[in-house]
Amino acid sequence: MVNDLWVSKLKKANVPCVSSWILNDSTGVVEVIKQLNLSRLEVDKASPLLLQSFDFSTLYAKIDLIDLKAHLKVLINRVFHWMLKLHHFKFLLVQRIAMNFRFLWLKNKEEINLFENIHSFEVVEASDLISWLDFLLDNLFLRFGHCGYRQCIGIPMGTNCVVYLANFYLFSYDFDFIMCLLKNNRCPVVLHRLSLVCRFVDDLLVPDFPDL
Repeated sequence: MVNDLWVSKLKKANVPCVSSWILNDSTGVVEVIKQLNLSRLEVDKASPLLLQSFDFSTLYAKIDLIDLKAHLKVLINRVFHWMLKLHHFKFLLVQRIAMNFRFLWLKNKEEINLFENIHSFEVVEASDLISWLDFLLDNLFLRFGHCGYRQCIGIPMGTNCVVYLANFYLFSYDFDFIMCLLKNNRCPVVLHRLSLVCRFVDDLLVPDFPDL
């Protein structure tokens, strides 16, 4: 859903885009490289295509939990507000337990009655997700010897959703950066080039464009 939000904002500014910087897996790099080659002028194709890669070496252990909560709350509200404005959707229908996570958007809670096995689903709204997020991040504890400690900095790798939290946290910064460029009416060529950047959680692949 965040990908759709990203794409809609860029297309509204007449910037060609098929996805946000987020990659679901490493195979997405192949498609990005194809797009990079297609975007190059014929005269430039004789020269090598230069790429730079970066890694957040201490991402999980160094995330400030207050900043994490603040950015994810803004992102959650932004997505729900966008879906309400676009399709009049107010609620999210999710499976309580699922190996392959699935969800649907609903205009009202009564729509859940149209589905079979409704007890295996949960209807949530933005305030629910924010409440769960607060509970999770306010209750991170670790045990060292006979003592227990509350974690105030960083998110533990053993938490089921930690990769998603980190990914959406970085996305919130990605999105704010791109929106800042759009707001300041920066060169469309620069925005087009930046749309070809990709990120697999904390690994970033950036095309090297020496002419910019």
